[in-house]
Parts: sequence; C-alpha cells; structure tokens
Amino acid sequence: MRAYQFPQTETVRQTVVRRFGGLDCRTHPAKASLSRSPDMQNLICEQNDFLVKRTGWKTQAAYGAPVYGLFALPDGTGAVVHTGKRLLCRPDEGEETELCADMNEAFSQSFTMNGVLYLLDGAAYRAVRRNAADTAWEAVRVRDDAYVPTTTISAAPTGGGTSYEPVNLLTPRRINTFIGNGSATQFQVDAKELDSAEVTAAVNDSAVTVSSVNRTTGLVTLAAAPANGNGLANVSISFSKTVAGHADKIDKCRFAGLYGGKNDTRVFLSGNPDEPNCDWQSGLYDPTYFPDTGYTRMGTDASAIVGYLKQYESQLIVKSGGAQEATSYRRAYLMADDGTALYPLTQGAQGEGAVSPRSFAALNDLPLFLSARGVMGVYGTAVAEQRAIRSVSDAILPKLQAEADLENACAAVFEGKYYLAVNGRVYIADGSLTEDDGAPAWFCWSNVPAQCLAVLDGRLWFGTADGRICRFSRADEDGAYCDDDAAIDAYWRTPTLPFSQWGRVKTVRDVIPTLMPYSRSGATVRYENENGALLALSRNMDLFSFKTLDFSRFSFRCVPGAVSYRTRWRQHKIPLFTVRIGNDRPNEPFGLLALTVRWTLGPTVR
Repeated sequence: MRAYQFPQTETVRQTVVRRFGGLDCRTHPAKASLSRSPDMQNLICEQNDFLVKRTGWKTQAAYGAPVYGLFALPDGTGAVVHTGKRLLCRPDEGEETELCADMNEAFSQSFTMNGVLYLLDGAAYRAVRRNAADTAWEAVRVRDDAYVPTTTISAAPTGGGTSYEPVNLLTPRRINTFIGNGSATQFQVDAKELDSAEVTAAVNDSAVTVSSVNRTTGLVTLAAAPANGNGLANVSISFSKTVAGHADKIDKCRFAGLYGGKNDTRVFLSGNPDEPNCDWQSGLYDPTYFPDTGYTRMGTDASAIVGYLKQYESQLIVKSGGAQEATSYRRAYLMADDGTALYPLTQGAQGEGAVSPRSFAALNDLPLFLSARGVMGVYGTAVAEQRAIRSVSDAILPKLQAEADLENACAAVFEGKYYLAVNGRVYIADGSLTEDDGAPAWFCWSNVPAQCLAVLDGRLWFGTADGRICRFSRADEDGAYCDDDAAIDAYWRTPTLPFSQWGRVKTVRDVIPTLMPYSRSGATVRYENENGALLALSRNMDLFSFKTLDFSRFSFRCVPGAVSYRTRWRQHKIPLFTVRIGNDRPNEPFGLLALTVRWTLGPTVR
C-alpha cells in the first residue's frame, strides 16, 4: 500500500531593512546596499538611523525682486536682505528699513569682522554697521570711510623720508609726516599730479593753514613755518592722489576668505573678473585697508580663483581648473624677523576645480566645495599630498551632473549637515552618518526654490528668484509639514531585491513597515516589479489627539510607540521586487523605522 505524501510546507523567509542610509544613484539598483536607496526624496535621517519626512517651509516676506543675498546681522538681532537693487535691514523686532537702493543685481556674499557686516556684490564693497548715534543700522561704501595710510614718515621739507605704509587701494587719501626745521614753509609730498581734493596740514596735531598747493609737483606751502622738530616728525600733510582702477580692484571682488594663521586676523578678497587669478589681503583686523602691495597672483588668468577654505592653520585657495596648471594653492602664515606677517604659497596638485563660489563651507572639520564632478572634500594637511582632494558625493553624482547652472549653486552648514541648493532641489550631506567608503550619507529634497541660503537665529532660511524669503519650520509648529500649504511628497524606495536568489522566482507574501506614530500620519506602500507599480495599501496611522480629532479617521491608538502593519497583498512568481513607501498628504509627518518583506522561494526562472 502506497503511503500518502503530504505537500512540503513552504519556508517563509524575510528580508529586513533595519538601518537606513542615504541616497545611492550611482550603483545599479540591484547591486545597492540594502540600507541605501536608489530613489528617495524629502526625507532625512534622524537619530538611530531611521528616516523622517522633512519639515516644510513658509514664506516670511515678499519683495517682488530676486533675493540675491540673505545675511545675519553681526549682533544676531535680525537679517540683511539683498533684493533687486535694494538692501534692507529686517530686524527681529521693529520696522524693516531700506539701507540703500543701488546694489548690484547679482548674487552677493559677506563676512563679519569687528562687529561690522561687509558685503561684496561685484560692483561696490559695502559695510553694514551701527550709525554714529548707535540708533540704527546703516550701509556705507567702504571707500568713503576707508583707512588713510601714512605712506611716508620723518621726511625733510624737501622730501625723502622713510616709506611706512603702502597706499590703500580703496582711497586716494594719504598722509606724509615731516620734520620741521623752524624756517621752511614748503613741503614736498611723495606724489605728483595731486587731486583737486582739499589738502590739510597739522603741526603737533593742531590744524594749520595751507596757503597754496602746486598739484603738478606736489609742493605744499604753509602760511607759517612750523617750529623745529629737533629730529622728530611734527608736521603732517594729508592729500589725495587717485590712481585709476585702484578702487575697482576691491569693489569688483565677489567673495572673501578670513585667514591669519591661528587666528582670522585678515581678509582676502577675490572674484574680480578683470583679474581672476589675483587676490588682495587686508590690513591687520582692518577690512577697510587693502595695501596696493598686498596682492598675490596664482597661476594664469586662464583659470579663476573660485573660493577659499580654512583647514587647521592653512588656507586653501581653489581655482576653476581647465587650464594646464594647479587648481589649488595652500597659503601658510609666517612671521618675519622684523615682525612682518608673511603668507607663502605652496602650489597644489592638478585636479578638479570648483564651479560655484557660494558652495564653499566646512562640514564639521571637512572643507567642501562643488566641482563639475560633484562635491569635493579636502583631506590631510597639505594640498600637495596625493588624493588630498577627493569626491565625497559619488553616491549622488549622476543627479548632480544632470543639474544645469551649477555655478549658481549655494550652500550652508546647519545642525551638522551640508545643504547644497540648486534648481529647486537641495542635496544634503549628513556629517553624522557615514557610508562604507567614509563619505557622508546624502539625501535629496525637492520643491525648495532656494537661490541663497542663510542660518538666522538657529533656523534655516532661503531666498527665492521671485523675491520671497522663506524659513523652514520646526516640527512642533502648526502646519510644519507643508510647503506654503502645499503637501510634501516624501518617499523611500528599496533597492531592486533578488532575495539572494537571482535564478528563481519568489512569492512576496506581504510587506510590514514599522512606522513612527504621530497624532496624524499615514503611509502608502507600492509594489514595483517588471509589470509596473501596484498600490498595495494606503493607511492612516494616527494617535488619538483632541488637537487633530477627525471622526472620519478616528483612532483609539494612544500609546506613542512604534507601529507595524501588514499589507497582506501577495505577488506571485516574480524574480525581482521593489517596495516604495511614503507619504504625500498635507500636514502629515512620516517616519520609517524598519521595513520587512516576507517571501517564499519558487521554481527556477523560465
């Protein structure tokens, strides 16, 4: 008698995603790590490596002209907005005021020193500072109030003396000091062809009358002979001598780098299109003084300086590349025997150059900038080291290289993350979450029309091309999960899953997402195979709350713990499988803690 053969029970297996990393657009979806996604948007990693939907943004003001710059006031009491040709002061409290109306209609950058905000827009170098009465902020052209150097000291009335301070590029004014001999009334200054501006004189710091000036020869005649100085300079004469193009060297600069060795004692300016490979250094703690001798040319003008980075006690200057020359230079600090500060340069390796001056920032201790081949990080302490500059964005390189106008990208570092905005998208490098290759994990946000970024009062702000300034919401704010009342479409897609068996078909029994609970939330799960996408389940996951009580989606769930549910939707005889889970509803947060796929193994693929 033949025995009855019972059918063999199918072994139910499961694939579990417990840790979520960043985006991986470069690896084939079937080869990507289980924790990384080939396609995700509007998510960010929270603590303990789980994903949450980003908060939305809200418009705070509209100006009707593109916002080219958004900067924090030096004392943290508000912001300065560059919109169109106007520069506005927007305090945290009180009325908004206009500082000037002749700004260049181009992107601007800034730096702060000595409690003053300095702006560079490519047309005029400006300072935003408190007025003389300390009652309000004002914007002035730095050239109108620049430091006046004493170019020659201890000269005889007939001229000569000792060169002391170089001419300031920002102002035609100069001072010469002389040693009076008790009889001379005529004093020869160190320039000829003087300007028509007033010439003034002082003896022992008291003003005296100038009777005549020969502007052609630079001979100044005083009304009375000063007393004998007995070897000490007791006469000073102030005059103006304009050198064509001097002020434009600074006014046309577009960006700055603070550096001074161990301290940021000086500012270096560059970005002048007339001299693209040159930068100029300021006086000690004085951004109103740029000596005409304090310039450095790096390589040829076929490759422009694009930006500055600070690493330890060195400054890195990055050029655009493309020419047969180095794309980076390392500036160091030395003190000469006579106390003079020196800034020697070391030529770096030929490599990938930068494309956007507004992409330079430091994520923790890693300097970053944007190149045509993605975001580059600077490693090591010497530029000349091999592989000192390498890509940190290989995971998102296909997406970045597909973006147009990368030269207009802007960046900011906020709460340990590097935000790079371009063409309505923001790419985020998370400095606290690293991938297997040591690079930071990357995420991508959509529908963020930022063309300039700023961190103001501990919040992330941005300006738009249509003239708005917007602020990202905190999670506890009302309407925090909308972009100006529009829903945020956030989702995460698994890699293409072969379930460890490429040559056999499988039956997916169900998918079990584990979600973060919120007073109002939900998730939509889609299955994707070679036949297209299928909606498996769209489900609410609410906690009971009087604040968001809605009887159409009433919930008795009160415990704020992780919530799992099963889709109970089977897919038969599939060799490869993908799950897409997300939330695209207005005013709904979403958090993904884990994802489980339960499946059984079938026969060999035919």
